[in-house]
Amino acid sequence: MLNSLLAALNDCVWAFDVDTQKYLFISPSIHAVTEYQVKDFQKNIKLWGEIIDPRDREDVLATNQRPDGNEWSERTFRITTKGGKIKWVQQKTQQITDEHTNHQIILSVIVDVSYQKQVSFNLKESLGDYSMLFNNNPTPMWIYELPTLRIMKVNDAAIKHYGYTEQDFLSMTIRDIRPRLDLAKFNNYLYQKAIPESSLHGFNNAGVWRHVNKKGEIVYAEITGHEIKYDNHSCRIIIATDVTDKVLQQEALKRREQFLTSLVDSQTNFLVRIDAAYNFTFANKWFFKTLGYKEKDIIGAPFSKTVLAEEYELCERAFKSCIKNPGKVISLKHRKVDTEGNSHWIKWEFIAILDENGEVSELQGVGQDVTQNIEIEKEVKKASEKLNSFVESITDAFFIVNNDWKFIRVNSAFEKITGKPREEILGSVIWDIFPDIVATEFEDAYRKAMNEEISVQFTDYFKPLSKWFNTTVYPASEGLTVFIRDITYEMHVQEEILWTKNNLEALINNTEDLTWSIDRNGKYVYMNSAYRKRISNTTGVTPEEGDNAYLYSGSTDEINAEWRSYYQRAFDGERYVIRHESLNPKTKENDHFEVSFNPIYKGTKDKIIGVGCFARNITERLKTEEALIEQNERLKNIASLSSHELRRPVASMIGLLNILDRDNFSNPENKQIMDHLHTVTQEIDEVIRLIVNKTFIDSRFHL
Repeated sequence: MLNSLLAALNDCVWAFDVDTQKYLFISPSIHAVTEYQVKDFQKNIKLWGEIIDPRDREDVLATNQRPDGNEWSERTFRITTKGGKIKWVQQKTQQITDEHTNHQIILSVIVDVSYQKQVSFNLKESLGDYSMLFNNNPTPMWIYELPTLRIMKVNDAAIKHYGYTEQDFLSMTIRDIRPRLDLAKFNNYLYQKAIPESSLHGFNNAGVWRHVNKKGEIVYAEITGHEIKYDNHSCRIIIATDVTDKVLQQEALKRREQFLTSLVDSQTNFLVRIDAAYNFTFANKWFFKTLGYKEKDIIGAPFSKTVLAEEYELCERAFKSCIKNPGKVISLKHRKVDTEGNSHWIKWEFIAILDENGEVSELQGVGQDVTQNIEIEKEVKKASEKLNSFVESITDAFFIVNNDWKFIRVNSAFEKITGKPREEILGSVIWDIFPDIVATEFEDAYRKAMNEEISVQFTDYFKPLSKWFNTTVYPASEGLTVFIRDITYEMHVQEEILWTKNNLEALINNTEDLTWSIDRNGKYVYMNSAYRKRISNTTGVTPEEGDNAYLYSGSTDEINAEWRSYYQRAFDGERYVIRHESLNPKTKENDHFEVSFNPIYKGTKDKIIGVGCFARNITERLKTEEALIEQNERLKNIASLSSHELRRPVASMIGLLNILDRDNFSNPENKQIMDHLHTVTQEIDEVIRLIVNKTFIDSRFHL
């Protein structure tokens, strides 16, 4: 009856007599597990040991030979069925003593657990060495459970990058690595994608998210994932590519662009660029505001559109001279016509801008309206902040070569960067199929890792593909595993930052006007050479970026407090212009400056991060205005003398001439009239002398 009950079980059960070396019982379900019949095991008592997978056989047989008393022992291992199929089985074994025969009996219960192991096994089969691709991957990776979001497995790169221990990670959910302020956004994302309900299928790029490491620092990671079965749980496997440097570089570039935009739009000079064909490529807002043109009417139009026809050759000669003499400032003075037909005398300084090949690509001009008949009615409005998004998906490529340098595995990213299908790559020798890497740092690194059995990481430019790569090479018993990351974008961003800085320097260092900016802490962020020179001449010390700007504001506490109040108004969001007097250390006279203060915003206008300042010396203009006022006063005095003092003797002379006897000049009365005329003439002479004195002598005293 016991045998009938055991045979009815779905699990495979047997009893083996160690002393007689015979099976006492084998349940028929052994066929469902092994595809062998009961009689096969009875004929060959070693059959069970023979079908155990060679990778597990030694360990399993060694365990079975050790008597464990009355306790059940349990092992999970692989077997090969009669049809050649690999299966995972779980075997429970107990050794007992038969009460009647005193023989040692081994009892075994065998369960097919292939389903539970299928996902992990398939994962290894599809990726090769799973531990190498997951644990040794240089990019942080983890697996989390749905719907609890609990982290179930994490690789070494994530532990190293984030600073948490493996135990820390396994006690966390994916919410715990997010900043608290980002949780609402993250929860909304989970809800929209229905991730906890396992509704997100296939490969998914979740974009860039902020994470918090063990030290509480913010890092930026680009998240990609895919659903998997892990330990019989519904999970997602995540790759978290660190893009912190790229994001910070983008923010730095954005800040510089914002600062450049603030400085350009705060100028009360004309700033223009024209290409080699003399067409406008850029004009600042002051240009459009003063001359009345619209951007769509100017950008792309020839420079001659705003030039009087008779002065075009004059402009063309200046442009040709500028192109022939890169780096030399070329002066030009001509008239521009506004939309109402009025002409403005503009004094320009042009300089050639060179491209990366050293060729003149554009001409940059700084112009000043010298007609002095245009009044500034409003401040230049701050330009809309330019938002540039540098979001690009970067996927690491990898390949594995054996000890004979033949490819045994590649991924799709590697196919993409090489332009070759894996069918063509696999089995080929790396030097044969990619001869361009011979005698490069790539070959040196691969051979060093292979020969010295050490990991190698390097960054190099690969000329055939015109790309920069960051490469990590890991040695293994079967060869090398190589991870390749395309960092061309990051390198271009650095070049763009350098170009922006050089462009800014060329723009604001070719003028005598003073330009500087400070941050919220009162530290200098930027100064042009004219500002440095002015402060150096005034204080004897040349300021540097990062110095306290308030220390250079003035020689007294009162002046320092005044400048603090100016900066604070801009920090409060006000844009305004003041007039300021400053002692010239060379002339020992006061110079007069017109200073504009402009808030610098971060992103949209919700946070002010600094103040940009621009100062123009207006001393000569004020002197000219004073001279004109004095001259007007003298003219008024001359007019007064002419209208009052001169009119009376002239009227008397006219009256005497009317009564003069012209027919008889010997008339005695004529003598008396002539005496009166002489007196009147002396009066006229006295008035003329007064006019001369007012005109010339007084002016000399004023000068």
